[in-house]
Amino acid sequence: MVQHVGVDGCRFGWVAVFEDNGELLYRLFSKFAELVAFFPAANFLVDIPIGLPWNACPVRPCDALARKNLGPGRASSVFPAPSRDACRASDVNEARRLNEAELGKSLSAQAWGICPKIAEVDVFMLSNPTAQLRVREMHPEVCFWALNGQKVMALSKSKKLGAEQRLEVLSKYEPRSQELLATFEREQFRKHVKPDDVLDALVGYVTAREGNANQRLKGQPERDQLGLPMEMIYPQGRIL
Repeated sequence: MVQHVGVDGCRFGWVAVFEDNGELLYRLFSKFAELVAFFPAANFLVDIPIGLPWNACPVRPCDALARKNLGPGRASSVFPAPSRDACRASDVNEARRLNEAELGKSLSAQAWGICPKIAEVDVFMLSNPTAQLRVREMHPEVCFWALNGQKVMALSKSKKLGAEQRLEVLSKYEPRSQELLATFEREQFRKHVKPDDVLDALVGYVTAREGNANQRLKGQPERDQLGLPMEMIYPQGRIL
């Protein structure tokens, strides 16, 4: 039975990495609710903001802590989370207007690009309160930082050498990582999902598997105005 699942958004919808019957696998899903339902007994770590900012808390504390830990080199990978109304907007101009009204700042093109997925997960979490026990947030760069001895990955994952560095780190914790990426590259078209999407889901799986050894970035307040947690789970890391 699948126990741990790492999840990242992709063009197809969502990519999940998990172990089943001793085999490390990935699977694509078009909807987040379908993904969670497919693994009824699993715990999930997903690369998407869950608790969202509002006018009394315009910057999520976990985002601020993530940027501080990642430093100038990788801090830009932590996009400012949009307000709940902004991520439900019909177009980018409406989203920017709503975000400005609620949080006092506009919305980047990158943040708008993931707004539909933020809204999809937000609706799911609010409609399924018990899911908060099994579906939690992670940020891949924070996880890589932790697994790399709390050292920031120097190069972007979009560059070949940056992806290779991350795969090297993951392979220390999960020796089947390279085989999984090779299988993915044989089977998938990049119009559906990119290799770095699988890398991000894979580091989520490795982190989820660490279980009680995990830590979290959080601050005050710990929950948003509708009660969803504002946190990022990351692995404590081990001396290997």
